[in-house]
Amino acid sequence: MPAARTKGVESARRALQILLQFSEGRPELTVDQILEAHAISVPSAYRYVALLREMNLIEERGRGVFTLSPQVVRLARAAEASFDYRVEAQPILDRMRERTGESALYVRRVNDAAVCLSISESEHAIGLSFQPGALMPLHGGAAAKVLLADYPEPKRTQYLDRLSPPLSRSARRALEADLDRIRAAEYSESTGEVDQGVWAAAAPVRAHGALVGAVTVAAPAYRLDAEHRREIAAAVIQGASELARAIARG
Repeated sequence: MPAARTKGVESARRALQILLQFSEGRPELTVDQILEAHAISVPSAYRYVALLREMNLIEERGRGVFTLSPQVVRLARAAEASFDYRVEAQPILDRMRERTGESALYVRRVNDAAVCLSISESEHAIGLSFQPGALMPLHGGAAAKVLLADYPEPKRTQYLDRLSPPLSRSARRALEADLDRIRAAEYSESTGEVDQGVWAAAAPVRAHGALVGAVTVAAPAYRLDAEHRREIAAAVIQGASELARAIARG
């Protein structure tokens, strides 16, 4: 879900949108490519490029060809350092995977989105939208809803009000009731809410008095009987507790 647009910063937004055009698959960018992606004039394109160069975020490799500057490496390292508790989470996820035979993930909230920080994949790999670094909405999937359920009522209302397209009244009431149950139980389950045919269970991880994420196990629903689901639920709850203790010790 897109964040609410900040007013009065259109020029800054455009410059950042140009910066975000760079990717692993597109390490170089030309002014023509900028013009193709944005409804701006040639002089405007060069002004934004000049600003990014002034801030040492890009540099000109050849005539009219721009790349990210080494300054961005520092930012990338800072971002990586902020991915809290991946080191602590990974061995716990590995044990959850070994215990359940299914993929285990550690997910946390970034602004109004859920992002997977660590994953321990099952030998029986399945297609999961939650992959490291991918931003996902908070209102779908067991782990994401654990994060949304922790929102205070006013903030939850603001999030739901901004959804586009909006939820129907009945869907919103059902979601709000589900979030209340998750908050009370400290546990969540979902089926097919993010990826078709995938069942997941999740539990919150709390440390230092705050929610720091959720651990979850996801598996194809067709191969799970009631006993296996109970085993996964127990593993998820234990994994969340273990991660909370590991973070507290750190």
